Formats: sequence, C-alpha cells, structure tokens
Amino acid sequence: MPNCMQKAYAILFCFAVLICGHTAYAQYKADSTLDALKQIPTKYINTIDKKIDKYSSRVNSKTLKTLTKLSRWENKVKNTLQKVSPDAATKLFGNNQLTFSSLLQQIQKGEAIKLEYRQQYDKYRDDMTTGIKYLEKQKEFLDSGLNKRIQGTKEKLQQLNNREDSTEAIQQFIKERKKEIIATAFKHLGKSKWLTKMNKETWYYGETIKNYKNIFNDEAKTEKLVKDVLRQVPGFQNFVQKNSMLASLFGSPAGDVADATAYAGLQTRAGVQQLIQSRIAAGGPGAQDVFKQNMNQAQAQLNVYKDKLLKAGSGAGSGEGGLPDFKPNIQKTKTFLQRLEFGSNLQFARSNSLMPTTADIALTVGYKLNDKSVAGIGAGYKLGMGSIDKIQFSTEGISLRSFIDWKLKKQFYISGGWEMNYLSFPATGTEVKPEAWQQSALAGISKKFAVKTKLFKQTKVQLLYDFLAKQYVPVRQHWLFRVGYSL
Repeated sequence: MPNCMQKAYAILFCFAVLICGHTAYAQYKADSTLDALKQIPTKYINTIDKKIDKYSSRVNSKTLKTLTKLSRWENKVKNTLQKVSPDAATKLFGNNQLTFSSLLQQIQKGEAIKLEYRQQYDKYRDDMTTGIKYLEKQKEFLDSGLNKRIQGTKEKLQQLNNREDSTEAIQQFIKERKKEIIATAFKHLGKSKWLTKMNKETWYYGETIKNYKNIFNDEAKTEKLVKDVLRQVPGFQNFVQKNSMLASLFGSPAGDVADATAYAGLQTRAGVQQLIQSRIAAGGPGAQDVFKQNMNQAQAQLNVYKDKLLKAGSGAGSGEGGLPDFKPNIQKTKTFLQRLEFGSNLQFARSNSLMPTTADIALTVGYKLNDKSVAGIGAGYKLGMGSIDKIQFSTEGISLRSFIDWKLKKQFYISGGWEMNYLSFPATGTEVKPEAWQQSALAGISKKFAVKTKLFKQTKVQLLYDFLAKQYVPVRQHWLFRVGYSL
C-alpha cells in the first residue's frame, strides 16, 4: 500500500511539473511574441500605405492614358477601313465587340471589367499580405491605434490584389486586340501610321507597368526590419505555411495528413537529386565529367535562346501583323525621377592678372531624353586657391550652366553647353573694366567610365573648347578639362 501511494504521488508530481512547464513555455512564447511585436513601427504601415497608393495611382494613370491614345487611333483605323473595306471594318468593330473605346468608357464610369484573367503569382505581395494578416491576428499584443491602421492596410491590399487581376486582364486584352487590329487592317491599309503608333504604345504600356511593379516590389529598409522581426516570432512560419497565397493554391506544406494527399506523386528536389546521383554512379568513373560537360553545353544553348528571345522582345512586336520592328526608347517606360541623373564635376583654371588659381565645383541634374542623350542644368561655385607660393581660399564667383550629352559610340559622347559665369573681380586701376557676367559656349567630347563607389555610380571626363574665351577680359582658357561623377 505505501508503495502504491508513493507511485501515485510521483505521478501527480510529474503531472504537476508538466503542467507548470507547459504554462511557463506558453508564458515565454507569449512574452517573446509581445517583445517582438512591440518592435513593429507605425512607419512600416505608413510605408506600405504610401507604396500601394503611389503604385495604384501610377498604374491607373498609365492605363487611362494608354487606352485614350489607343481608342483615338482605333477610331482613325475604323474610319479609314470603312471606306476601304466595310467587311473588314465590320469584322473588327461590329457585333458589339469590346474595343479600346468601350473598355475606356467602362473604366471611366467605374464599372467592373468584364475580362477574366488571373494575375501571376507575386512573392513580394504574398509576403506583404501574409505579414499583415498575421499582425491582424495579434490584436492583443498591439495598441488599438496600430490595429486600426493594420485593418485599413489589409483592406487596401485586398483592393490592390483585385486591381491586379483587372490590370493583368487589361494588359492581355490590349495585346490581343492590337494583334487582331494589325493582322486585319494591315492587309487593307498597309503601313499605316495609326497601326505603327498602336504597336509602339502597346509595347510601352507593358514595359511601363512592369517597371512600376519592380519599383513597388523594391523593399524599403523598414520592410526588411519588420520581416526580420516577424521571423523571430514563434509560430509565424507555421502561419505563413497555412495562410499564404501559395498555401491557398497548393495546400499547407506543414506536413498535415489532410494536406499530404495534395502532394502525392509529385517529385521533390531531394528525390530528383537522388535520382541524378544514382544515374551518374551507374555510369562509371567518368560519368560525372560527362554530366557536367553536357550541363554546360545545355546552359550555353539556353543562354543563346534567351538572348534571341530578349532581342525579339525588344522589337516591340517583332513584326506582328506585317509591321516592321522599331527601336524603343527605354526611358519612356521609366518614371520622371528614374530619368533624372544627378552629378557633380570639378575643373581647375590657372591664375591670370585678375584672378588667382580657381577650382570650379558644380552640381548638375540631367534629364534622359532617350537612351542616347541627356540634357540638363547646373550651378557652380568658383573657389579661389591663391598661388603655389601662397595658398589662400576666397570666393571668386558663381556660374549657371546648361548642357547636353549625345552618345557617339560605346562610352564616348559629344558634349555641348552654354554657361553664364559671374566673376567677383577686385577693384583694378586699368582702364578696361572686366564684365562681371561672362558667357561660355562649349563643345567637346566626353567619356564615361563604369567606376562605382559607395557615393558614385559613374565617372566622366570631358575635354571642352570655349568658343567665347577671347571675347572677355581677361582672356580665359580655351580648352577646359573636367572630371565628373554621377550619383
């Protein structure tokens, strides 16, 4: 009997220890979750909200502008085609077909887009949506103000996902409608300027939307910080496996029995690697080298095909509908800020009778007109440096400048510019009074080097000739050598 009582006490003691341990672990897990989630800044929600608003605004604006242009050119084609071939016009525009004009009207009226096309999987948006869903589930660990912001962001993300379906559908429709119009109308109209414009605009639209998505998918520092914090939260990875977009498509990969049937018969990476190793081992001692050689050849051939596809894609249609290819201006697919090129340059001038040795330090901002040319403006400061015998710093003037660079070949550019230089001459006893504002007309050649540092992405050297150097007192240097850096 005493032995039975001792066993019973021992069992009760172990049970109590397990309960206390489980409670302690649960408390530790809750404390860890609380400590981690307290690090989630409000700035994270603000960043996501701003990115969604800016991305949606850009896509909507570009879509409306593109459809406006396409509908105008479509109507031009329709009017011309009705005169040349009424049957072809009826084929393209009759029977209440959906056209660029009718689609534009639907969007402007806020009507639902009657196009079915599922968006492609986007890992960045998936991670963002899953993270917001998880934060929404952790209401007890977050303050009420942040909870409201999270709920609002969740709704924005849902709206964004719905709009992405519409955007993908519109993109697909524009491609197919453009191809249909060109294929039919080209037979009767030949190389029409309206068809050419339509072909170009369609390509620019697709590339611009792609660029907007890349900007949206570029993670900010705050987003990376929050991702690192969430990875440390117990149970977050399990939540992701069950609630992400991929989980909704393929089921949870967490190992549940109910979900395991969804993967029956599918090959895993480990299984494929094991199969390859077994085949190589059966091939003998030289099989490994033969396998590597064949893989290298296959990779090289794939690269050749990839280059061909890229070149074909850059033709913006590659002659679809009988139209010739065109060379696109990639800058048209970028935002205004992406087309800006910030830089600085440095130039030295030797001393003369009125001025000491000077260093011209200038800041510039250029706008990329196309892939070959940049035009911009800048402002400079003239720093007096004295002479070799006596170094003395002083303010010798300022300058306002404009410039243009046009790509000649490879890294060489033809450069030109017009500058206004204000010189603060000291009082002189000469009869000839120098002009304070002096102009410069510059032309020359530049070369850009892909020398990257933490601050600069590119280095540029210039050799310029000043055509107005002789017109002012004192006579300036005719040849100017400048070194510039682009941010």
